[in-house]
Amino acid sequence: MKVVVANSVGVDEEGYYIVHSPSRWSFSAKNFKEQFTYYPWELAYTSSLLKRETEHQVKFLDGCLNKWDHTAYLARLEEERPDWLIMESSSRTFDCDFRLALAVQEKFGTRLIFCGQHPTAYPEEVIKAYSGEPDKLFICLGEYEYTVLDIISGKNPAGILGLYPNFRRPLLDINSLPWPEDEDTSRIKYYDPPSEYREIQMYASRGCPLKCTFCVCSNLYYTKPNWRPRNVADIVSEIKYLRNKYEEMEGVFFDEEVHNVKKSFILDLTRAIKEEGLDDLHYDAMCAYSTLDEEMMAAMKEAGYYKLRVGIETASAKVAKSIGLGKKFDIPKLLNVLKLAKEIGLKVYGTFTIGAPGSDRHEDEKTTRLIKEIAEEGLLNDLQVSMCTPQPGTPFFKWAEANGCLVTKNWKKYDGAQMSVVSYPDYSDKEIYEVYQQTLSAYDLGREEKRREAFLKTGQSQWPGLGLKKAKKILVMRSTRMWHVNLSLSALSCYFKNVRLDVLAQPIVKEKLRENPQVNKIYLYQEGFFDLEKMDKDLLGHLRREDYDFVVVLYNDYCGRGYEEVGKIARAISKDVLVIKPGGEIEKI
Repeated sequence: MKVVVANSVGVDEEGYYIVHSPSRWSFSAKNFKEQFTYYPWELAYTSSLLKRETEHQVKFLDGCLNKWDHTAYLARLEEERPDWLIMESSSRTFDCDFRLALAVQEKFGTRLIFCGQHPTAYPEEVIKAYSGEPDKLFICLGEYEYTVLDIISGKNPAGILGLYPNFRRPLLDINSLPWPEDEDTSRIKYYDPPSEYREIQMYASRGCPLKCTFCVCSNLYYTKPNWRPRNVADIVSEIKYLRNKYEEMEGVFFDEEVHNVKKSFILDLTRAIKEEGLDDLHYDAMCAYSTLDEEMMAAMKEAGYYKLRVGIETASAKVAKSIGLGKKFDIPKLLNVLKLAKEIGLKVYGTFTIGAPGSDRHEDEKTTRLIKEIAEEGLLNDLQVSMCTPQPGTPFFKWAEANGCLVTKNWKKYDGAQMSVVSYPDYSDKEIYEVYQQTLSAYDLGREEKRREAFLKTGQSQWPGLGLKKAKKILVMRSTRMWHVNLSLSALSCYFKNVRLDVLAQPIVKEKLRENPQVNKIYLYQEGFFDLEKMDKDLLGHLRREDYDFVVVLYNDYCGRGYEEVGKIARAISKDVLVIKPGGEIEKI
């Protein structure tokens, strides 16, 4: 039999590019063909498990990675003519995914297996939306690798745990799984923008000992607090395998829910990394600050870890209690960890949420102030701020629905960035969005002030060695956060005396740029990400005629992943292009 394991449709019918992460939350961006793609880890484990345990022809396809819309994806699936199609859907992607699956079934009589957040939250709705033969649709609940294996192996559906409407399957032994899919796709092609190097996403453990009310993984996939580490020797063997396969690999991003639940695990892993000579790679990991200490962080630094991503979420004790953070919430502990990380030389990336249950403007502004303070002190190197979004099936969603707090059930809005989908009696959705924007601005202000001296010093040390011509006119493309834009403008003003600095930017930052006296003229690109094909041809022609001495592009990383379109526009305007990186480093490209 031919079995296709398929990640979501990559581009929806409205032209939104999908970033699929059903176990957290999926989001999308309009007209962003360089949109990054997360490695679809559970589908990938399922694919490799089926290849190991069955004699079937198993093929892994990824619509998100390949940016396939419905038509392109259907054409590719027609080449495979699958007997089975397995998809994992979030609420954001379900309509597109189900439409695709039904089209394949209509052509080939394909049996469908649907897994993930949305089918787990709404199995009856999935059944109601289905009009095909009843014995050709299977819905898996929660963690699904072995449930899928049982279905594909032909076991009696009535006895398969984890197959709706049967009882759930006990959580699996993570050490029983093979390494995830790396034959039909290339793991080096997946990435997350906060990773500063060419890192491959890996999973050293699975699960979380907490059960926050907004969390999809803990509530829908696992249903209970848990943490399951892999064998250290197997983790290190996988790193070695990937390094040998991909010469361009520079590091690993441990993208599990919590990397550091047990101190002994981290000490064993870091020791093994060093013993195997893998400490020259760069490691980045999702961590809980509540379990970090000096010994653990020092060991991580010695093994090549450069960044810890910690879930801070809120500075409000009231909000923390409402969302179930428990012992994870401890601001004095957090500040101590941040200071230790700075002393040891580890960067910290924090995640925060605005508009959670229990919040109001006063409570959320505590988070805004905390972010600005720790950014000013150099204790926070990067961040993600989201509007707390009640993903279907979570306790937060059920509470918001029961209390009339949902603004919409348009799942395309449930990405934590476009709008707040909840509104409270004393804290409206518009106020939540306003505080969200203020919080991002607070970080930019704090980061800009703290980084100014070091950023300018780095640039000044590199300018002479570049042998650059004198410049009278420079165009800066706003392709990163505003703190980086403002510091780059300052650096250019310092080196090129009396230079005219113009900026090509999106309308959303127009007013902020007007506040900067170094900016001469602002050219407005459309909202969204830079794309040469989408750029107004008259504007492009005008910028060419300006005959800029340099066009400057800004990278948020050190390898330029995801900035190809920015570079194309820059080179379409001028043959002389400079790059300014996050630390102020400058290159001519």
